[in-house]
Amino acid sequence: MSGTGEPAAPSGRPPQGPWPVPPPPRLRMPVWGGILLGLSIGGLLVLLAPLVLVTLLLVLRVTTAVPPPDGSPLALTASELTGTWQDDRGGVLVLAADGTFSTTEVCGDYSDFDGDIGSGFDLPSRMSGTGAWDSDDGSYGDGATEVTLDFVPGYAGQDVSGFLEARGTRDSPVLWSYVGDPDSGVLCVLEKVDRP
Repeated sequence: MSGTGEPAAPSGRPPQGPWPVPPPPRLRMPVWGGILLGLSIGGLLVLLAPLVLVTLLLVLRVTTAVPPPDGSPLALTASELTGTWQDDRGGVLVLAADGTFSTTEVCGDYSDFDGDIGSGFDLPSRMSGTGAWDSDDGSYGDGATEVTLDFVPGYAGQDVSGFLEARGTRDSPVLWSYVGDPDSGVLCVLEKVDRP
């Protein structure tokens, strides 16, 4: 016991009393350390923000893309393709057995590769004209027949081609394509009018 009547503080601990206890010492970061930390965080955000944005756009594209028409990819012979096809607004495509075609305001995805333009940009998405058509087993590996329409050279001042893909069933076939950018969600679907 001390002479004041208060017990002595145990050794190793500061004496306690009515005076305020000082706060524990703060760790101080040098100024240059704070600057480096701020630059590191800012650089990380600059790198991550575009990655997050691109990922979000890809997710939105997958979740909001308009699906193709009902039915499976379909392989059709030239004789099965021959005939009259019509879209939902009355546009008509006639594929003749001799490899020629005619269109009357029919929808489609039209392109001029020489001019690097297409439907939804500088070319209309509905065309009337004539030309030659051809088909093949498809370049996407899904077995669907692809139809290529090559308009008479010089049509509308362009070297225009159109592309359609077969889908559905033999009893109810359709020719279809996205019009312009697939993200726009615009489909062209032609149904066979003169089925047997």
